Amino acid sequence: MMGRFLALCGWLADRLLRPLRATPLRRLGRAPVIALAVLLLALAAAPVVIPLLDPQPQDVGVQDIFDDAVTEEDGWVRLQGRLHPLAEPPTTAREGPYALFIDARRPLRAIVAITDVTAEEPITVTGHLEPAVVELTEELPIEATVAGTPPRVVPDRLLVPDAAPYPERSIWWPLGIPPALLALLLLVGAGSGYPVFRRTVEVDVVSAPLGPGERVPAAYGGRIGPNRAELADPGGALLLVLRGSQGNLLTAQPLPDAGPAPPPVTIGGGWTSGRLGYVHTVSESVPALVVRTELVDATFLFARVAERDRVAALITIER
Repeated sequence: MMGRFLALCGWLADRLLRPLRATPLRRLGRAPVIALAVLLLALAAAPVVIPLLDPQPQDVGVQDIFDDAVTEEDGWVRLQGRLHPLAEPPTTAREGPYALFIDARRPLRAIVAITDVTAEEPITVTGHLEPAVVELTEELPIEATVAGTPPRVVPDRLLVPDAAPYPERSIWWPLGIPPALLALLLLVGAGSGYPVFRRTVEVDVVSAPLGPGERVPAAYGGRIGPNRAELADPGGALLLVLRGSQGNLLTAQPLPDAGPAPPPVTIGGGWTSGRLGYVHTVSESVPALVVRTELVDATFLFARVAERDRVAALITIER
C-alpha cells in the first residue's frame, strides 16, 4: 500500500518534470518540483495568514472597562449586550442621543453609548471608548434592571459605536487544504522518484538457483556495462548462467530494439550486492532485484517472483 502511494506521488512529480527534460532545465533535477511545492505551501498558508493581518477590536465585557483591562490603543472594543434608550443626557461631553448598553453576560454592568439604536435582545456592538464624566440620574424601566436592581454604569467612559459592527475575523482554512495536500504529494514524490523500489525480505524458499544454460528474460533500468536505460522506460535484458573455469557465472545481456545484441556482461565473479523488492508504478507492482557489481548497476524487473528469487540465489543479498 505504501509503495503504491509513493508511486502515485512520484508519478505526479515525474509528470511535472517531463516537459523540462528536453530543455536545459533538466540539469536542475527535482528542484522545480520542490520550488512548486514551496509555492503551494505559501498559497495554502495565505487563507490563514492574510486574515491575521486584519486588525480587530478587542473582545471585552463591561466589567473589563471597569477594571481598566482594555489594552487596545485606540479603545476599539467589541461587546455583546442590549441597548435601552435614555430620555435624559447622562453627560455633557457629547451630544446625544444616548442609550444604555447592558452587558449580556453581566446584566448588572452597563455603559452609556451615543446611539439611537434600541435592542431588546443581545446584539454585538463595536466602537471606541472615549473619556467622559457620566452621571445617570433617571429611573430605568424594569426591563433595563435585574429584578428592579439597576446596573452599575461606567462613570468615566462613553461608548461611541461604529456605524456598523466590524465583522469578526474569519479564517478560511479549508481553502488551504487542497494546495497543502498537493504540495505534500509533490514533496514525497520528489523524494521517492518514479518508479518506486521498495525492499522486501520475502523469498520463495522453493526456488532453486539458475543452472548452467538457464536464462530468464527481464526488463532493466540502470547500467549494464556501457548500456543504459531509464527505469521509467526500461530496456530488455536476458539473464543467463554460463559455465566458467571457476564455476557458474551469472551474466546479463541487454536486448536492443534493433540490431545485434551486445555480448553478455558478467554479474558474478567479483563483489556483488543485491536487494530484493518490488517496483511500484501507478498501475502495477513488479518483482524486482537491484544489482550492484563492478560492471552492473541496475534494477531488474521480472514477470514472476520465482524468477526473481532464482536469480537472487546467485547473488549476495543484503538483509
